[in-house]
Amino acid sequence: MNLSTTIILALPMLLGGFVQFVISQFYQKFATDSLLLDSAIVGGIFFVSRVTDAVLDPVCGYLSDKWRRRRSFIAAGVIALSGGMLLAFMPALAGSPGSINAASYALPAIGIFVIYLGVTLTYIPHYAWLGAMQSVNPGAPLFASRAVIETLGTIFGAVALKLLVPYQKTGGTTLFLLIAAMLAVLALLGAIPLARYRDTFPAAAQAPHSFVEALGVLVKNRRFGLIAAMSFFNQFAATTLLAVSLYFTDYVLGQSGLGESLAVAFLLSATALVPVWSALSQRFNRYRLWAMALVCIIIAFPTLLLTLSGFSVWLIVFAVFAGGFAGAVILFVPQEISFATKDSTAEEGLYFAAFTFVNKSAMACAPLVIGLALSFAGYRVGARESAVAHTISVLFIALPAAAFIASLLLLARYVRLTKTQDTIGDKPA
Repeated sequence: MNLSTTIILALPMLLGGFVQFVISQFYQKFATDSLLLDSAIVGGIFFVSRVTDAVLDPVCGYLSDKWRRRRSFIAAGVIALSGGMLLAFMPALAGSPGSINAASYALPAIGIFVIYLGVTLTYIPHYAWLGAMQSVNPGAPLFASRAVIETLGTIFGAVALKLLVPYQKTGGTTLFLLIAAMLAVLALLGAIPLARYRDTFPAAAQAPHSFVEALGVLVKNRRFGLIAAMSFFNQFAATTLLAVSLYFTDYVLGQSGLGESLAVAFLLSATALVPVWSALSQRFNRYRLWAMALVCIIIAFPTLLLTLSGFSVWLIVFAVFAGGFAGAVILFVPQEISFATKDSTAEEGLYFAAFTFVNKSAMACAPLVIGLALSFAGYRVGARESAVAHTISVLFIALPAAAFIASLLLLARYVRLTKTQDTIGDKPA
């Protein structure tokens, strides 16, 4: 399998990366500052939408294995991602809102839920599709290409914020049309592999377990459980960091435009380094590379205190540094799942469904924690209070760092476990 094929197969992730980035980083602040919605309620909408949708993940994964209609699942997901995004931003068409009531939350709530349903329908079959191909082509850079393409989608989302942020307080038709145009382009690109490539795995030989039996096999897989726990803390840290960055640069530093630059620098660095980490893992022990990356990210967080002393330019340095090492985490976690499921290849979809469930749970917890913390501290648009500034600083620096530390500790436990189990693709220590 050549590199161009792996890139084409990853194209649906452009839309996925774009939508998830804009929703996770921009929408919560847009909802509080432009739609004037309560931060705690918005955080609750994110939490309920993700958790409710996440229970569908195992079903989606199992059915994608059993039916082998992965292209159909992905196509439905692309539609849901685009449609949900339009619904979530539709209140912007009305401009500045008048009175806020229960109806004001309806479209955002429905849109956010549909978006996360789209994540389920797109991501799980796509992961499983690549996982099945990886077992046949172990040397193909399938997950590296997927990580790069998805990160390019998030970079496009970060660049798009330069266009969207000026409209976040006023809303309006322009904001909605900009988003609609971006979605149309990315959805069309995502349709290319669905039209060109077929899922050729025979249905009869691919689902030896019933749904309950498959779940039982998954639960007993200790190796997968540790990967899932690491992924939870990684995702929680990343989601919190990105979601709070706009609050931190605007409210604490008084530089509203710096937040988008921070995200672009982080994502560009992560994208550029994913192929490097992939190449290094072919020559060196990937667990050591993985641990080194986490250690470097954790060490970088205390340096953010320099920004509170006036060295705000350090944020960009931090973003480039931490983003580069985050590229290792982006690559190794999903790749490790394809190795951990090698004895149950018929249930790749179910395993990646559980993986997506964990990530969604982490992404659900992050906005809920942020929303509750801001509400408790007394966050108000346009106001500047020390208690709120301290809360935002803790959310931006201490909370993600603690989550990455937890991930590193779990990785140490995981490495000890793999020494007693057969592994795939490991280089000598």
